[in-house]
Amino acid sequence: MEHNTESLALLIVHGTELPNSDITYLADGARERGHRPLVVPWTELSVCLDEFGPQLCANGRPLVVDGIIHQLSTDALGGLAVLAAVEERVPHLNSADPVLRSADKFATHVRLAAHGVPTPATALCPNDRELRAFAAAFGYPVVLKQPDGARGAEVALARDAAELPAKAASIRERGHTLLVQRFYAEAAGCNHRVLVVGGRFFAAAEQRGRPGDFRSNGPGDVSRPVELTETEIAVAEQAARAAELDLMSADLLRTADGPVILETNSFPNFGGFDGIDVRRPILDLIEAKCAARRRAAAAPPVTAAAEVLAG
Repeated sequence: MEHNTESLALLIVHGTELPNSDITYLADGARERGHRPLVVPWTELSVCLDEFGPQLCANGRPLVVDGIIHQLSTDALGGLAVLAAVEERVPHLNSADPVLRSADKFATHVRLAAHGVPTPATALCPNDRELRAFAAAFGYPVVLKQPDGARGAEVALARDAAELPAKAASIRERGHTLLVQRFYAEAAGCNHRVLVVGGRFFAAAEQRGRPGDFRSNGPGDVSRPVELTETEIAVAEQAARAAELDLMSADLLRTADGPVILETNSFPNFGGFDGIDVRRPILDLIEAKCAARRRAAAAPPVTAAAEVLAG
């Protein structure tokens, strides 16, 4: 894809902390293409309603940008609400609703399963009776998770029924409801982080946890680029379509049953893709969205007579 020749004002939104290395890396890539990235935390933005509809603002004044890329999730619900109000007016990567769904592990599994994407057998259990029943049905060992945990936190492995209560208690700091999930011993300690942009596979990195850890994306994990099979690529692209995410990374397991999608993320960690410029497809996509919006704005209005003739 050829790079856009027009300089764009790109709003890159991050959380309340200082921009992390991924945001800085993305902004640098935008500048290298001649764009004008404005990197701000979501707390510096607002939205107001006027006679023209919702208007993105900063410092109480309208903020005019060509496109928006953001790193927000459920820890920035106020920021997502601001961006959601203007996403029909300003091209986005990603829209708020798919981001919220992606942050909820069970909602993600429901969505993927409904679209035929292979995922591990999973149950949402609000009490210990259901937890015990589904753990027995899936067969020990089983994985226990908080529905919205991240980076391997609040995840435990119960090896038998005797271990189940203590393992469940160990990850219940933020809620009683837990997910219980089938465990794939053949994939223990290793998964594949797959980057899909605009519905198309771009790159994958193998993630391995510390020796003896069943997790692959916890503290001390190691990542390196890896090649996927055609089947694995097809499953990842299918997951992106189901999740409705413009920019998605997915954790893919290689199992005896074939590839399964463990979870999706709406803003990938760029680490582990050594030697691969993962900014390229992201900037290509926001440029294409901005160009499409300009073309739509420049098109002459369709008259009622033209609509009749077209019909």
